[in-house]
Amino acid sequence: SNRQSMYQEKMRFFILFFASIFCICTAAGTDIPDKLMEDEQLAFMMCDLDDTTGLTWLEVQTCEETYAVEIAENNIPIPSEDNFNAADLNKDGTLMFVEWMEWVEAEESTEETTV
Repeated sequence: SNRQSMYQEKMRFFILFFASIFCICTAAGTDIPDKLMEDEQLAFMMCDLDDTTGLTWLEVQTCEETYAVEIAENNIPIPSEDNFNAADLNKDGTLMFVEWMEWVEAEESTEETTV
């Protein structure tokens, strides 16, 4: 049904959100793949509860609670508040997509120099 396919699509983005935002899953020293960027943008929109740009830690926690069963079924690592704060580069309590991109690229650079 249409409702089920919408749910599956949302679930796919949610899984990608948690798998990618707090776990660097791109190869060190490479650009973020276009597909991951698109999926991440959609995940940001899906978890955004207040229609303001960016995600707060409360929105991330709400996403975790909403999809707790799917998280468990897919063995998705739950991000900590420390992960969120590390990616929130300007420390304003709201994680912007641009901050996520910069954080991933910085993490990749760190991995490359420590390998």
